[in-house]
Amino acid sequence: MTAGPNPRRHALVIAPQCRSMPRLESLEPAALDLDKVLRDGALGGCAAGLPGGESLFAGEGLTSGQILDLVERAVEHAADHNAVLVLAVLGHGFAVGSTGTLRLMADDSEEEVRRKALDVSALLAMAADHHGVGGLIGIIDTCHAAGAIPAASEITRGSRNGRTRLSLLMASSSSQLAYDLTLSRELTSLLRRGVPVDEEALSVTRVAQELRRYVKGQDVTFAHHDGDPLADEPLWLARNARHRGSSPGVLSGPLAAEELAAALGGLRPPVAVPRVRDTAAVRALVRHLEDLGADRSDGAWERAWEAADHLHVAVRTVEFLREWIGSELTTPRIRRALCSLLASERRSSRGTPASCGTDVEVLDYLAFDHPVAHDDCRPWVTRFVLVLARAAGRSDQDPALVRWAEEIKARQELNDAVEYARSRHDGQRLSLVASLHASVAGDWPQTLETWMLLDGEVSGRNTFSCLPPAATGCPADRESVEEALEGAVLWARSEAEKLELPLTRIHVAVPSALLATWRPEESGSALLLGVHHDVVMHWSERLAPSLLLRLTEAAVSARWTAIEQHTAASAPLDWLSEQETADPRALGARLARGQLRTGGMGLVRRPAADKGGLLDLLLAYTPVLVWPQSATGFGPSLHGQLDDHWRTLPDSLLDSYRCEWSGAPGQDIAVLRLVWDDRDWLAFCSRLRTSDTGTEPV
Repeated sequence: MTAGPNPRRHALVIAPQCRSMPRLESLEPAALDLDKVLRDGALGGCAAGLPGGESLFAGEGLTSGQILDLVERAVEHAADHNAVLVLAVLGHGFAVGSTGTLRLMADDSEEEVRRKALDVSALLAMAADHHGVGGLIGIIDTCHAAGAIPAASEITRGSRNGRTRLSLLMASSSSQLAYDLTLSRELTSLLRRGVPVDEEALSVTRVAQELRRYVKGQDVTFAHHDGDPLADEPLWLARNARHRGSSPGVLSGPLAAEELAAALGGLRPPVAVPRVRDTAAVRALVRHLEDLGADRSDGAWERAWEAADHLHVAVRTVEFLREWIGSELTTPRIRRALCSLLASERRSSRGTPASCGTDVEVLDYLAFDHPVAHDDCRPWVTRFVLVLARAAGRSDQDPALVRWAEEIKARQELNDAVEYARSRHDGQRLSLVASLHASVAGDWPQTLETWMLLDGEVSGRNTFSCLPPAATGCPADRESVEEALEGAVLWARSEAEKLELPLTRIHVAVPSALLATWRPEESGSALLLGVHHDVVMHWSERLAPSLLLRLTEAAVSARWTAIEQHTAASAPLDWLSEQETADPRALGARLARGQLRTGGMGLVRRPAADKGGLLDLLLAYTPVLVWPQSATGFGPSLHGQLDDHWRTLPDSLLDSYRCEWSGAPGQDIAVLRLVWDDRDWLAFCSRLRTSDTGTEPV
C-alpha cells in the first residue's frame, strides 16, 4: 500500500443533529476528527466520498431525505471507481421491532416514528449489494448500533448473489445505549497512534478488539462478510501507524505528514512530501523552498516554509535525543516527561501521543500542535528536552545541548527553558503534609500532624492542637481543625522563607468519613487555601494501616503501575454504578478476586454518609478514587471531559475549582472529588511508618 489517498477507497461521514432530541455537543468535533483520519493518506487512505470532493456532513439541517440522497450518490461514485466505501454514521438512533433494527435520527426525525428516521440496515445492504462497489466498511456510532447489521439474506442472496463484502464496527449492542460518541473518539485516537502488532493494515476485527480495552459501559460489536473470491486484498479500516516494516527509520510522524501534505500541496506546482529518515531530507526540502521563495512570498509559500521549519526542529531533536540520552531514552521516561510538560502548561491531553511514548510521536506532536501562546514550536520543544534531560540525569549546561539548540535556531528559547525548568523545580522542592489520621472513628481529630518535605524527605515536623479553647470544653470540630490547618500553613511558610523556597503544594490526608463531606481546599478564614496553593487530598488510613491495608499494599502499588503504563485516551478507571456498590459484601468479593483491575476507580453517584464504609473498602484496593460532589452524579456524558484532563491530574482539577470560585468559565469536572495516592505518597507513608517505629508495624 502506498501513502496518499487511494481512488479505490472513498469515505463519507454522516453526523446529523436531531431537533427533537438533546443536542450532542461532541457530535461535530467527533465527526470532523474521524473524517480527518479517514482522509489522511498515511492512515485511512480514503478519497472523498462524493464527486465534488465532499466527505463530511454534520450538524443541524440534515434531513432524512438529504442523507439518503448523499449515501446513494456516494454508492454510485464508489461503483464508478470500483472503490471500497467507508461509511460512518454518527448521532441519535433508536431500535424498532422484534429484530431491533436501527433507525438513524435526522433533523426532521422523532423518536419511535419509523417513517421519519432512516433504516440503517437497509442503507448498508443497499450499498454493499450495489454492483461495482468494491466493499463496504460501516462505522456506526449510535445507541443500539448493532441493530444496523443487515439480515443475512440481504447480503448473501441479493443482486450480486452473495459476492458482497461488508465489515461493520458498531458502538453498542442492539439493546444498549452509546455515550458521548465514545466509539468515534476512541477510534480516532487508536488509528492515530496505531496498534503494536506486526500488521501493516488494521481490519475492523482487530480495531474492535483493541477498542474493547478502552470503551467502557457499552459493548463494541463487529460483523464481517466477505463473499467475493476475486477481491485483490482484504477489507481494511486503516493503515497501522505503528507498523515498522512499512516505513523503516522514518523520523517524522502523522501530524507532520498531514501538515506537509496540505502545505506543499497548496503550492503551484505542488511539491511532493519527502520520506524523512534523517535531517538531510529535510534540508533538501528547505533548499527547494528557498529557491521557490526567491520568486514568491505569498501565504501558501509561508505555510510550506513554516511546516518545513517545524519538521527540521522535530527530526533534528529526535536525532539529538538518541545521540545524547541514548539508552536512558525509554518509553516510560518519555511519557512522564510529556505528561509533566502538559501539567505545567495546564493543557488538555486528548489527542496527544502521551499514550504512545515514542520519541518520533512526541516530537511530532510538540512541533505541530504547540500552544498558540508560543509563536512557534521551539519554546515547547526546548522545555520538553529539559524535562527529559533532568529525568535522565543530564546537565542543562552540557555543550552538546547548546550545540543542538543553535542548530535548530533555539538558543534563546533554550535559555528561557533552563530558567523555567529551574523555577519549576524550585517550586516543587518543598511541600507540606497535614494529616488527620489521629481521628477516632472518623471524627474530627484532637491533633493535626504535619511534616515539611524538602526534595521528598522530611525536613521538619510539628503537631497542632485541634481542640477549641479549654474554656469551652467542646470536642474538635470542622472549624477548630481548619484553624489548626491555617496555623500549620503559617508555620510551613515561615520554614519556606528560611529556605528561600516557595511553598506551593499542600497534601492533606483525610479519614474516609470526612472525605465525602469536607473540602480542605476551601478552608481558610481570610482566603481559601486552594487559591494560592495546590491542595491534594489523600487517604489518611495509609499512615496507620490496618491488617487489611498491609495485605493489599502490593495490589495498590500494582494498580498505580497499571495507571502509569495506561496507554488509552480514556482515563484508567473502573466506573461503579449505584447497583454495583449497593452490596458491600459482593463488591468486596469482586475486589478480593481482582475482578476490577483497570487502575483507579470512579463512583457514578456521590457516596452516602455512611461513616466512610464504601470509601474505606474501595481505597483499600486502589490508589485513585473519584466521585461527584453533586447529587446529579457524573454520568458517561462527562467521562470524556475527565479523559481530556486525566494526564494533568490533580493540577487540572484544582484549576477547575479555582475557575468555579472566581466565576470564570470552568470545566464540568469541578463537580469531582479526588483521592490521589500516587507513588510518591505511597512511598512517604511507608517511610514514615518505618522511621516512626524503627521497623514495619506488626
